[in-house]
Amino acid sequence: MTGTEQRIVDYAAEYMVKNGYPPTVRDITAGLGYKSTSTVFEKLVKMRQDGIINYIDGSPRTLTVPGCCYVRFNPDGEEDRDDRK
Repeated sequence: MTGTEQRIVDYAAEYMVKNGYPPTVRDITAGLGYKSTSTVFEKLVKMRQDGIINYIDGSPRTLTVPGCCYVRFNPDGEEDRDDRK
């Protein structure tokens, strides 16, 4: 995995823990300081081909990182684990 790919994985995992759902391409673009969503999208396509991440074409917020587990909190304050694989 390249340094850029690692930064994207780290950002996505951190975003999921913080927000309780995956980032969009625009979120990743802004969060990592890129100017073009197409640059980030090209990187995501390669990462999916390499098995580093997965997502559903044409559907926002479907990015998953194999082995990544994130925790979100319900309004009542209870933990709700999401083990996407």
